[in-house]
Amino acid sequence: MKMPVLLLFLLLVAAAHSLDGTSFGHSAVLDGEGKYQVHWSHKGDTITFLLQVETLGYVGFGFSPNGAMASSDIVIGGVENGKPYLQDYYTDENRVLYRDSQQDYTLKYAKENGTHTLLKFSRALHTCDSNDRTITESTVRVIWAYHADDMGATGLIYHGSYRGRKSLRLLNPEKDSALPLETPYFNFTNVDVPIPDKDTTYWCQMFKMPTLSKKHHIVKVEPLIQKGHENLVHHILLYECDRNASDAVLDSGHECYHANMPDIFLTCETVLYAWAIGGEGFIYPPHVGLSIGLSTDPKYVLMEIHYDNPSHQEGLTDNSGIRLYYTPHVRKYDAGVLEMGIWVSLYHMIPPGMPEFSSEGHCTMECLEEALNNEKPSGIHVFAVLLHAHLAGRAIKARHFRKGEEQPLLAYDNEFDFNFQEFQYLEEERTILPGDNLITECQYTTKGRSTMTWGGLSTRDEMCLSYLMYYPKINLARCESIPEIAEQLHFIGVKEIYTPVTSWPFIIKSPKKYNNLTFTDAMNTFQWSQKKGHTFNDRVRKMQINVRCSKYEGHEWMVQGMIVSPPKVKKTHEQEPFVCLSLSNCLNSDMLIFLLTTLLSMFYILNDHVLHS
Repeated sequence: MKMPVLLLFLLLVAAAHSLDGTSFGHSAVLDGEGKYQVHWSHKGDTITFLLQVETLGYVGFGFSPNGAMASSDIVIGGVENGKPYLQDYYTDENRVLYRDSQQDYTLKYAKENGTHTLLKFSRALHTCDSNDRTITESTVRVIWAYHADDMGATGLIYHGSYRGRKSLRLLNPEKDSALPLETPYFNFTNVDVPIPDKDTTYWCQMFKMPTLSKKHHIVKVEPLIQKGHENLVHHILLYECDRNASDAVLDSGHECYHANMPDIFLTCETVLYAWAIGGEGFIYPPHVGLSIGLSTDPKYVLMEIHYDNPSHQEGLTDNSGIRLYYTPHVRKYDAGVLEMGIWVSLYHMIPPGMPEFSSEGHCTMECLEEALNNEKPSGIHVFAVLLHAHLAGRAIKARHFRKGEEQPLLAYDNEFDFNFQEFQYLEEERTILPGDNLITECQYTTKGRSTMTWGGLSTRDEMCLSYLMYYPKINLARCESIPEIAEQLHFIGVKEIYTPVTSWPFIIKSPKKYNNLTFTDAMNTFQWSQKKGHTFNDRVRKMQINVRCSKYEGHEWMVQGMIVSPPKVKKTHEQEPFVCLSLSNCLNSDMLIFLLTTLLSMFYILNDHVLHS
């Protein structure tokens, strides 16, 4: 009799924790049938993996720059004739596989249990091997493959369709998620949502928070993935919506980002929770919780689920969602979520055909000064960050400045993947003080596009946002900016618009070539080139900005609408580079200085001994 998939998964997870006493902080199912699972944990400069794959042949696992086979770092292992093996490989730009002359993966064990191959191995995050990919806090494109047969004397046999790719974040800090068994919870789950036979579907459903007689704290949120859909459900986002809506919106389930979606969806902007495949849910710090039960707390929420169906399976329905654990034992601090970056608007413009384009959104000193001095002069403490852009996004940074000097990055992702988004825990909490300023910096590519890309809600539009999860909660919902539109239009030669403005997008009056065009049509009419695009990019980053400094419920701080110049940066923060020695070890600059100082000291001691002997 065939073993149920869920039971098999639980047994394999138990095996991952009991085979050698090692506890793995993260796990993910990589294929659609639950046959390929990876568990991992990192400590210091080393990361350890356990692969559990339903095959008695070879198993392949690797890291790719884009999810494809070319220019990838790959390890292949298994058990052949009772003997374990593991080899380090790489591919060139033509996908040709080579054995790496520098073997940087250490095999802990390789076992077979009659149905599965289990491989445990480790490697350094920085191997100092040009054929290996460095593992960082950024998103990692994992590639995988397996075959029914081992490599054999003739070499690797092509894996056929037993292959795939998945984006994961491998270095998210590991958190203890244990709660008392009696902790109450409630669920937000979809009910028989039909999944179209297409690659990507975003489904949005409205829910209402439970009615409580007093204040409670949500302390943990975890995914509830329908059995067998572990690879279908790619990420889940939970947004706070307009508190003044009615229960009629609870019937509102619809494809997200669709022209016919309910208007209420447009009010759901603040991200309360984000999960992506490979994540284990989100647990709040022991002194912090998300407040529910009060009249000022979130009442209506929208759950967005991204379904990934690359094999175009038909007839699927899904009942996945999330579970929220809450407690009447209120913790010391309420959690808040601050949205910062570029105000979502058509005034955020990216020219077509650009291999690289950078946008900056400012949480200005003026906004933080007013809000924090009125609400919390001693500052707020950030413990997690979600970085957000759309399909053109390639990299995002959340930068922190104090008195003109840049502090270490709050968060970054140099390999951003729109289809993989979740809150990143910070290794240490960061304090934001009055007078600080924060910048969300986004890198885009529009090489395949022939028209302008605009700021907007559609996935074809763009955003540049960071969501900071912090405590204690203050009355600051958004701290953002937008470049002045007049200066942007001046770049293409616009001289005058029709006033008063009675339509949107507004209409241009002169020069003649743009007469009666909307400003969006005028920008698309302009003959863009990469050179003009780079010049425009440099100009926009120096333009004056319009401050957006919003409270909850649509109220505003006094600095809202103020026009300011981008902050002057006295000093930028540079991450310490790793120095690779010929011994194939990576050292950062402090370690290298220590080593050189020690060697010099030994030299002088030895020299002094020789002179006096």
